[in-house]
Amino acid sequence: MTAAGRAPSHALDGWRRTALLGAALLGTTVTRPSAPAKVNFALTYWCQYRCRTCNIWQRKPTDELTTDEVLAFVRENPGITWADLTGGEIFLRPDIETILDAVVQGWRRLALLHFPTNGFLTDRIVSAVERIAGRGPARTIITVSLDGNEALNDSVRGIKGGFRRQIETFRALRRIDGVTTVLGITLSSYNVGRFAETFDACAQEIPGLTADDLHLNVAQVSGHYYDNGGLEGIRPDPADVRRELRVYRQRKGVPRSAQDLLERVYLRYLDRFLTTGRTPMPCHALRASCFVDPWGVVYPCITYSRPLGRLRDTGMRLAPIWNAAETGAVQREIWQGQCPQCWTACEAYQSILGNVLAGRLGAPRDVQTDAAAAPVATERVR
Repeated sequence: MTAAGRAPSHALDGWRRTALLGAALLGTTVTRPSAPAKVNFALTYWCQYRCRTCNIWQRKPTDELTTDEVLAFVRENPGITWADLTGGEIFLRPDIETILDAVVQGWRRLALLHFPTNGFLTDRIVSAVERIAGRGPARTIITVSLDGNEALNDSVRGIKGGFRRQIETFRALRRIDGVTTVLGITLSSYNVGRFAETFDACAQEIPGLTADDLHLNVAQVSGHYYDNGGLEGIRPDPADVRRELRVYRQRKGVPRSAQDLLERVYLRYLDRFLTTGRTPMPCHALRASCFVDPWGVVYPCITYSRPLGRLRDTGMRLAPIWNAAETGAVQREIWQGQCPQCWTACEAYQSILGNVLAGRLGAPRDVQTDAAAAPVATERVR
């Protein structure tokens, strides 16, 4: 059957999957469900870049989950409706095509699939994406990371020629039907204040580029994920970030899609986070989502270094860990703001949607603003 012949069926299935995701997120506004709607899954910590804001590349990990273990994870957790596959650089896994095939075929409810890439392995990335384009999820979004114009990007990301590869990969992915590709900029002390020149440099390389094609985040600190707690001066000055966000919002103009509107809300609350240093709404970590590292260790999110259990001890099933008494207790701590506090897109979007559905968006947090952060376990578990 031709792609055109498959399109109506895929569109109907996409609406079904989107409805299932909406129902799952709506359920989190009433009670804590028996399984997460979203999983943030780090497939590997191998990375050939040397980013100044991240220490993942220094780990050179061993004994990460095998192909069979990742496939078992997909098989044993069939209800996932939203997945973020991250790293490291996921395209350094020799089995990435097999994993992506399993995800789009095995997670029959998956409405949204997202994965970032550093963009260096252009041919491999494009080939893998072409295999899954238009299959499975209602929407597949790919973020090509980029942190400045050519000189700045290659300095921040620690690899000569990186900018050229990232632009080449973005251009190639943009031509593939059935996927959405964006450039992702992480604001840090190294590049804050330079969004305008970064956009102009990219626009010279990519005809028709608009501000909607670039997404902003702010550098975060995490012991178990980025392993960057010991790096000094990563986070930019909040006042500088707020100025940068104003420039970005002016370039974007009026939201023209649901995704634009969601990002606009994220940025509005990012401004609040920068002012207060506190998560600006009840967080849905361990209520709608969780983080799984490359060894199958489950954490609340990418920021909170609180290991909850090992999938290798449960036959790759999330349920025994998710439904454990300790996990429920940690979720209640997070709900009350007793956690390290963050506002990153990996965790914020499900919180925004959950609070929108609950009618809580814009309301003050129902927690004490001076609540002490919960004790943080900083050790990494294997």
